Amino acid sequence: SDLSLNSNVAAARITEPIYLTGYEERQHHRRPISYGLTLSYPLTKRLSLTTGVVYSKLVSEFTQIMNSQQIQQEQTLHYVGVPIGLNFRLWSLKGFSAYISGGVKADWNVATRMVTEGTTQELGKDRLQWSFNGSAGAQYDILPQLGLYVEPGLSYYPDNGSRLHNYFKDKPWSLSLQFGLRVNLNR
Repeated sequence: SDLSLNSNVAAARITEPIYLTGYEERQHHRRPISYGLTLSYPLTKRLSLTTGVVYSKLVSEFTQIMNSQQIQQEQTLHYVGVPIGLNFRLWSLKGFSAYISGGVKADWNVATRMVTEGTTQELGKDRLQWSFNGSAGAQYDILPQLGLYVEPGLSYYPDNGSRLHNYFKDKPWSLSLQFGLRVNLNR
């Protein structure tokens, strides 16, 4: 009888949560860096469909502190995304145009790497990351088929349900500034 009582007490102690004293974890997520190619296809005189391909790199730094010991980790996520959007031209004059746009983008994680105290480990791929965006932009057509554009905007990244911590989870609403060359199809 005494033996079974001690077994129940030991089992109860194991299921209780264990708290680590002096443990702290700090996270710092750098702003993502993205590069891409954008194509624009006119649907009407003012409305165009845009798409392309975008590469994004997300870097996060983690510091785990236990008493006086520190462990440094750097996580790098590489994404390839496909945006789809609609641009509505507000006005145009002699190659210049102003527009508003909105759309969605799907980002596929193509590589994930974690460096812990100098040791590199390749991790499994993260889940698909969706985003929704709106922006206002201006474009100058260098040639009828090629334009130089600048586009400030706002994006929302809903939680994709993964356990990886990154910039998108820390700041789901994000301001952006895109600029570059856009290929204008059928002009």
